[in-house]
Amino acid sequence: MRKPRRAEYTPLDFAQWKAGNSLSLSPKFQRRSVWKPAARSFFIDSLLRRMPVPPVYLRETQSPERDRVIREVIDGQQRISAVMDFMEGKYRLAKTLKESWAGKTFDDLTREKQDHISTYAFSVEVFHGISDLEVLEIFSRLNTYSVSLNKQELRNGRFFGLFKQAVYSTAYEHLEFWRRHRIFTEQNIARMLEVEFVSEVFIAFLEGMQDKKKSIDSFYEKYDEEFREQARVEKRFRSIIDDTSEIVGDVLADTVFRRPPILYSLLCVLYHRRYGLPATSISSPKKILSSADRLSLREAVESLSARVESARSGEDVTGRYAPFVKACLQQTDNIRPRETRFRTLYTVAFR
Repeated sequence: MRKPRRAEYTPLDFAQWKAGNSLSLSPKFQRRSVWKPAARSFFIDSLLRRMPVPPVYLRETQSPERDRVIREVIDGQQRISAVMDFMEGKYRLAKTLKESWAGKTFDDLTREKQDHISTYAFSVEVFHGISDLEVLEIFSRLNTYSVSLNKQELRNGRFFGLFKQAVYSTAYEHLEFWRRHRIFTEQNIARMLEVEFVSEVFIAFLEGMQDKKKSIDSFYEKYDEEFREQARVEKRFRSIIDDTSEIVGDVLADTVFRRPPILYSLLCVLYHRRYGLPATSISSPKKILSSADRLSLREAVESLSARVESARSGEDVTGRYAPFVKACLQQTDNIRPRETRFRTLYTVAFR
């Protein structure tokens, strides 16, 4: 089998091939188009931002009349269809995009932005003289080496609205925090686990602590097109992260609270003390933490962390700390252990 030829083509090239009946977007081995309007808008947004997109795979064959080259799209049909349909005025961009082109059609864009789309250089792998069987074998081998997507990566391909944009930008904004305190590894970040964590914290700030297994997707759906609380939640998240850095920043990486499920509890406690966490029975003063509050919370974090480490070493932990230790060492993302950790940390620190 010959190696593919690497080339660059633009949407203008695709349009020219289509007009000349030399572009096949739906060959027998291509999947049907499955992109929803939000996904199409997000893709066009990427082109307008001049961001990289995955390569397109084509197979070149001769027409039955042998009078022209037919270019069959092996992989990339959704991308090509999205850009060509947009240029042809078949849809407008989603209003949830955070740029001047939100809600616009191709004709509504400035000439410069139109050129960003029509002249975007797609990386294309061009196969020539290969059979259907060889095409299927190529992609079977590609899929063999692919890593199964985790739940957050699947959400990334499913949602494109305001909630997703908010959690992604917030997670990126705090990359240094995740790295400095060893909360997420580089591999974790590459797999979007810090984004999933921010999603869970946002949800807690909005509607109280939830069971991770049941809630995340439903909130992405709920706040996809309208997220009125976005600015408030983002601002409060920053303030809670700042408080965390100031209170335990020098010791966080050496405690169990650097683990995302346990850090979740700490952030919820801080949020409840300052703003009041929804659906929580414990009363809150809803004010900035005093110096005494900060010292007390730091001592509680260190004390509870020490109890967990003792339990890991085989020591029995009894009394008021036992439920917290159990909630840290067993299932950590269900609602019951989350409530236990929250209640214990808050009580030890402030009662």
